[in-house]
Amino acid sequence: MVKGLGIMLGGVFVGAVGMELYRRKYPDALSKLYAKAREIASAAQEAFQAGYEKVTQPEEVAEPAA
Repeated sequence: MVKGLGIMLGGVFVGAVGMELYRRKYPDALSKLYAKAREIASAAQEAFQAGYEKVTQPEEVAEPAA
């Protein structure tokens, strides 16, 4: 258990250092990636909201013609 926790913490540390090095070497690449991720997340949120509103709207019941 302790060994697994140590390996996990080491992996997180190595990943954080790697991302920091990558961010310093290619700052524009990560900025573009973050912008694209925000765009995708906004589109998904809007689609979810539209679908949720469509489902929760009460259906109009047609009155029988007399």
